[in-house]
Amino acid sequence: MYSGKVLGVTGLPLSGKTLVANMLEEKGFSVLDMGDVVRKEMESRDISSGKEAEFVNNQRDKNGMGAIAKISRKYLEKMMDGRDIVITGMRGWSEKKVFEEFLEDEMEIVALWASRQTRKKRRNKRMRKEDLKGQEFHERDLREINNGVAKLMALSDVLIINDGIDIEKLEEKVDEKVLSR
Repeated sequence: MYSGKVLGVTGLPLSGKTLVANMLEEKGFSVLDMGDVVRKEMESRDISSGKEAEFVNNQRDKNGMGAIAKISRKYLEKMMDGRDIVITGMRGWSEKKVFEEFLEDEMEIVALWASRQTRKKRRNKRMRKEDLKGQEFHERDLREINNGVAKLMALSDVLIINDGIDIEKLEEKVDEKVLSR
C-alpha cells in the first residue's frame, strides 16, 4: 500500500484536467499525465503525433480497457516517493481498477465537467496537434464516452463544474472539494 494520497482526475477533453493537476502540483502533488504517457510511448515506438486515438485503441484491443493504465504503471512507480500523486487523464473504470490493484488501495476520483461550447473555445486556444487532427470534436467525445469516461465521472468522488468560472474560482473549488477532504 502506498503511503501517499493518490487522486485520479477525469473528464472529457478540454474540461480542465491538466489545469487542476497543475494546481495540485503547486500544492505539493506529483503529476502523472496519462496523455503525456501516450505521447512518450508513441515517440518511443516511432509513431507520429496525431495518431493518439489509433494508438490507444490498438493498445486497448490488445490489452483490455485498462491498457493505458498498465503502460502508465512504470511511470507511476518512478514517482512513488511518499508524496501525494495526481493521475490525470483517466478515461475509464478499468483504468481506476488497474491503478488500485497496483497501489493495493482505493483511489479517489475527481471529475471535471465543462460544456461542449466552453470546451470548443478551449480547443481553439490550445491548438494541440491531437485537437487539430483526427476525429471531429463530437466523435472524440463519443469515443471517450464509449471508452468509459462517463461511468468514471458518474461514479467519481468529487465533481467540479469548470464552466463559466475563472481560474481563481476553479482553484477555490479544488481547495474546497479536493484538498479539504
